[in-house]
Amino acid sequence: MAPPSGQAGWQFWLVWVLIGLLIIGTLYIGIVDYGSLGLAALHWRVAGGVLLVLGNGLAWWGVAALGTRPTTGLAGELVTGGPYRFPRNPQYIGDIPIIAGFVLASNSLLALWPALLAMIRAFIAPFAEKPWLEARLGDAYSDYKQRVRRFI
Repeated sequence: MAPPSGQAGWQFWLVWVLIGLLIIGTLYIGIVDYGSLGLAALHWRVAGGVLLVLGNGLAWWGVAALGTRPTTGLAGELVTGGPYRFPRNPQYIGDIPIIAGFVLASNSLLALWPALLAMIRAFIAPFAEKPWLEARLGDAYSDYKQRVRRFI
């Protein structure tokens, strides 16, 4: 899943339609299949809610710092401030607890499977983006990559 070439071409739409389907599918399944995971204790749903809030906070902080165009894979400048001074991929890091939190909060066994795919996508995406970022941003990205870890 390489990022698009800075334009909203077919790759851009393919990636975002697939991601949208995965997210909407996970949400739909979690709601329809609510309670099937068997986590009876309230603390699991509370933990899920906490993960949802924390993950959203980090992901949206990343969107605010980076901007919407670069967030979607369209052209933008290198951002090294805000949440990007700690990991290089705060939005992807935020996505993982959002997804896990939703599964816990919905207590859905069936939502677990598309959620795992979504979490794997969030983990793999930075590796696919790296060559594109290196080519687009050059030495500035190489220097940034030396100073700041990919995830944590």
